[in-house]
Amino acid sequence: MTGTGRKPFETTDVVPFGAGNQRLRPPPSLRDPEKQAFLDLVTTTDPKQFRPSDLPLLCRWAELTVMAEQAAGELQAGGMVTADGRVSPWFTIHQQATKSLTGLALRLRLGPQSRAPRAPKTQPGTTSYYERMILEATRDDSAADA
Repeated sequence: MTGTGRKPFETTDVVPFGAGNQRLRPPPSLRDPEKQAFLDLVTTTDPKQFRPSDLPLLCRWAELTVMAEQAAGELQAGGMVTADGRVSPWFTIHQQATKSLTGLALRLRLGPQSRAPRAPKTQPGTTSYYERMILEATRDDSAADA
């Protein structure tokens, strides 16, 4: 019975000729690593997600991403504890950068929680007598095995 029903298809988003690109461009003030982080973020999200007013937050996101990666690399190379037994200053830098990134992620709607559709406001139904009997029977069976 192959061939019945509707065939699946795949679409590709195509920008009409002359319509231009809707994605934000990195400002010239960003250095190359920050520019790459900016482009990685902007090109992996929906083109309509960010507006020009989001540009300063996106720039801070790119800067903090590079800062956190650099701090992580320094921590891997030198360890979290210095020779004199103190915590590496890179640990504090990494901690503050990642904390700031989580705050920006919420504001820029980057996390899976932000992308999920809102849950409908429904209330769970009551448990039926038969469901309760099944649950109690399971509990009684496990108590008898012990």
